Amino acid sequence: MSERMYRREKDHALRQDIRVLGNTLGQSIQRHEGHQVFDTVEQLRGLCIRLRDQSERLKQVDDAEKITIQQQIHDMEQEILRIVSESDLDTAIDVIRAFTVYFHLVNTAEQYHRIRRRRAHELDPQSTPQRGSLEALVEFFKRNQIDGETLQKLFNQMSIDLVFTAHPTEATRRSLITKSRRITELLNKSDHADLMTQREREQWQRDLDTVIDLLWRTDAVRQVRPQPLDEIKMGIYYLDEIIYYALPDLYAEFEELLHKEYPDLVVPPFLRVGSWIGGDQDGNPFIHADTLLTALNQQRNYILIHYRRTLFELARECSQSIDHSTVTPELQASLDRDMAAMPEYTEELGPQTALEPYRAKFSLMWKRLGENRAMPPIPQQLSWSSSPLADQQEETGQGIAYKDAEELLADLRLVQDSLLADGETTIAQGPLQTLIRQVESFGFYFAALDVRQHSERHSSAVSELLQVTGLRKDDYKTLPEQERVQILENLLQDPRILTRPGLKLSPETSQILTNFQTIRQVRETFGKRAVNCYITSMSHSLSDLLEVQFFCKEMGIYDLPIVPLFETIDDLRRCTDILETAFTHPLYQEYLKNCGYEQQVMLGYSDSSKDGGILTSSWELYQAQSRLATLSQRHGITITIFHGRGGAIGRGGGPIYQAILAQPPVSVNGRLRITEQGEMLSFKYGIHDIAIRNMELVIAGAVQSSIPIEHIVESQVHPKPKTDWVATMTRLSNSAHSRYRKLIYEDPAFLTFFEQATPIKEIGWLNIGSRPARRTVGRAIEELRAIPWIFSWMQTRYVLPSWYGVGGALEEYLQEDPDRLAQLQQMYKQWPFLQTFLDNLQMTLSKADMSIAHVYAHFLVEDRGLSERIAREIQSEYERTCRAVTAIVGGRNLLDNSPTLQESIRRRNPYVDPLSYFQIILLKRLRALGGPLTLDAEAQKQASAEENERARLTYAVLLTINGIAAGVRNTG
Repeated sequence: MSERMYRREKDHALRQDIRVLGNTLGQSIQRHEGHQVFDTVEQLRGLCIRLRDQSERLKQVDDAEKITIQQQIHDMEQEILRIVSESDLDTAIDVIRAFTVYFHLVNTAEQYHRIRRRRAHELDPQSTPQRGSLEALVEFFKRNQIDGETLQKLFNQMSIDLVFTAHPTEATRRSLITKSRRITELLNKSDHADLMTQREREQWQRDLDTVIDLLWRTDAVRQVRPQPLDEIKMGIYYLDEIIYYALPDLYAEFEELLHKEYPDLVVPPFLRVGSWIGGDQDGNPFIHADTLLTALNQQRNYILIHYRRTLFELARECSQSIDHSTVTPELQASLDRDMAAMPEYTEELGPQTALEPYRAKFSLMWKRLGENRAMPPIPQQLSWSSSPLADQQEETGQGIAYKDAEELLADLRLVQDSLLADGETTIAQGPLQTLIRQVESFGFYFAALDVRQHSERHSSAVSELLQVTGLRKDDYKTLPEQERVQILENLLQDPRILTRPGLKLSPETSQILTNFQTIRQVRETFGKRAVNCYITSMSHSLSDLLEVQFFCKEMGIYDLPIVPLFETIDDLRRCTDILETAFTHPLYQEYLKNCGYEQQVMLGYSDSSKDGGILTSSWELYQAQSRLATLSQRHGITITIFHGRGGAIGRGGGPIYQAILAQPPVSVNGRLRITEQGEMLSFKYGIHDIAIRNMELVIAGAVQSSIPIEHIVESQVHPKPKTDWVATMTRLSNSAHSRYRKLIYEDPAFLTFFEQATPIKEIGWLNIGSRPARRTVGRAIEELRAIPWIFSWMQTRYVLPSWYGVGGALEEYLQEDPDRLAQLQQMYKQWPFLQTFLDNLQMTLSKADMSIAHVYAHFLVEDRGLSERIAREIQSEYERTCRAVTAIVGGRNLLDNSPTLQESIRRRNPYVDPLSYFQIILLKRLRALGGPLTLDAEAQKQASAEENERARLTYAVLLTINGIAAGVRNTG
């Protein structure tokens, strides 16, 4: 069987699912909207498919036939534009909705097909372990003869955090996500249709009709911008519905696989989930101390409900009689203490309970956790006060409540030890072990929160405090770095507290102080891990770290990890110099001692890419990590690199397993943190089995990257780049950087082109996050956040930030010496870094479409000369990049070495195209009327006809943005 035939056979079930879902959607549209909308959808779909087919054919014909095909392509494009332009607004909105809902259905089908293929893979006795799976990882151990002692040492030092963020890129509403889960369940049922009765098949179809009808009538666009509480609830949804169950299942699978080869290995809880939702204050005025408290109080409530529900089930099931089982003396003593502490509840349980010790213990634990849940939430501290928050609260007392999760764990392990001693392994290693894993992983806070704030906010607060207290009359912010450090040294060494009662402070400085007060209280109440660290955005110097240390000292915090975030190209190049000064500074050294000589360092993929282009960003990130690994070894300080990755390639996105393996040797060392941002949450964690797959990819990559090279038999597992490879990458990076900066930052007309050719201004009206799109009110590219920057280019199909500058750099390098192609091909085959970079580049180039992109430029950029000039420059660079990448990677077309992804993109493109044409025409009409406008129901009654049309056009444009995001599977 040929490779093509094999792929078609493998994906037959997926194509069938898409056909069924598409047909059901078509029937729903006809039921609710009539035939006009459906006929327009079909007409546009057919035209766009034929247009794509002819465009592909154009590449393969001779010059004589080319002219005819070019004319056909022109005629079809004009017909598409005619249909789109002549559609009334109501029809246009419904057609846009049809393609958008279709993509939500296709995305769901593709996700379920991943689950189906994995199941088929595991059922096939001839199959080899799936790449990046835990099974493949154990096989890797066996092939390389890695002993259990080495693995246990590695597992004991491992620490992996997947950190959920509320970056404004999640364009999919929760209502759609829950319906996608329901469709997944129905697709799973349909795989067993041969076991259904006729009545069950008919009911299955009715259920599918119902959910797709609801999907069709659900608004894909949020009418109201989400508030921080909405984002907190959305984060809890993934924790509560998916992660709570998926994480212990992942551990159980890993232990089962390991124990077949290494029966004595113990797998500690090294993988955890963290969150920025409610704690990320950088540039978001709606996030502050009370949102941090709200997030943790709500998370505590949800996790305690889970624990109590499980304890209730265990109490109901564990009916072992004392006459037929035994308990350890330790468990009996614990039972006696609990009964003495809760005499009324013991009496309520009845005398039979004394004869059923396990049921009694679980019931008493359930009661104690009820007291934890009944404890009042930490009160909100809306403004700074002169004394720590903890000191202002009345002593409430713990009573019978557990003082922390460790005390609950001790009880659970006591029961488990007793059950194992009595030979009851099924319960001890089954549901009870699952609960133990959950308490180990989630504590009493569900997900540990990080707090993030911009470094300038700290500098401003220090400056104001110095002036208000009379210590300085000048402005601390304007002082040289050396003088700032000296001031901070004096403040840190002074045992007195600077923030004394009666100070008249600005709201901004009060907010900083309130944050640290709240962090102290939260860590005392929930445990130190509840607030995992404090991140300082745009860290440029030692003083940025010492400022945070000063605020910690003021509030009595001495072991909160301080994490610098290096985001620009210049900061990436200087990060090890900055940390060198910190590691050798006596006061910061003392602070690091309190933190166990562990230092987190966060690297920003998004801003560095926007600043210097994708190639320079990727290379500078690689080199920074390599230098950080050397710095760690030199100072004996454990450095954990925190990867601030996004969903799009321009923000560090791409396959996570390959990305981890592509890190420099010894830079992972069993410890890493990774942000999971925006649309990647629903894509990666919306379904239980998909969540497990994504988490196992992280574990497999981290473990494999961290095994010392001396323990590995296979070659090329952790290849160290050769000297000439490093020189080549540096040369390419410098060239690409220059080309990228020349267009993006040095061409004075480029900003106008960007603002007119993309929907950047309209994206701000799409209610997908509480955070503003810009850090400041200016319109410069430097002030624009990386997320909307990449989002807007993805919408136009230019996808420019993910590839621009690379082609020119490669072409220049190869033109100087054609023999260099062999060198680049060798680097691609033997160096995971370059292989991952170029494979990601192939994907992003395949998602780009210059024909569609140039229609945006032609219709929307007012200056025709500017439009043609910049569009021509981008087109030329795109063609150079495609030529160079395919020459290095091999094959005739992009992604020939990844046919499944290639086919997925080809399958989607004709369905995205109508949305792009609608977006172009609607943007032009909306801008002609004055730009976006939203009206609530009351305002619509008072508005003029033109204002109502603007509001409807705004809504239609936002629908296209949502639909294209679903179609290309990327926002920012």
